[in-house]
Amino acid sequence: MRWVEAWSDLYELLEQRSDVKCLLPDERVVDIEECKSWLQDSAYQGWHVKVEAGWVLDKQGIVASRWRD
Repeated sequence: MRWVEAWSDLYELLEQRSDVKCLLPDERVVDIEECKSWLQDSAYQGWHVKVEAGWVLDKQGIVASRWRD
């Protein structure tokens, strides 16, 4: 359940921010709903996923990443 942990981290970050965007590794900027879908899809494909606070379009936002072992 890799994506569950990432969603939990995402919700913690969202408590401190409002109206944020998410930056994906392919440099696409998406809304939070699409970010959640991306996290879940990536985890099902075998990726480890992570979200962190960061800068997106010169505003505070969420930066998503993924990697494989």
